[in-house]
Amino acid sequence: MRIYYTKHAKERMTLRKITEAMLKASLIDPDEIAYGYFGRSIVFKKFIQGVIKVVFIKEKNKQIIISVIWHSRNKKL
Repeated sequence: MRIYYTKHAKERMTLRKITEAMLKASLIDPDEIAYGYFGRSIVFKKFIQGVIKVVFIKEKNKQIIISVIWHSRNKKL
C-alpha cells in the first residue's frame, strides 16, 4: 500500500523529529487503533522517546497521512 503525506504531515514530522520509519512502523504494527471523524483512522505506537499518534485516511490502495504528533506520555498502551 502506498503512503502519501499532506504538506501538514511532512511539516509536523520535521518539526517533531518523527521519522518515516517510525511512521511506517506505526501503520504496520500499531499498539492501539481508533477512529476519528470524517472517516479518519488513528493509530498509536510506543517508542523509547514516547508515543506517536498518526492520523490518516485509508483509501483503496493508499494511505494519506494527515498529521503526526507526539501523544501524551501518560497514555497507557
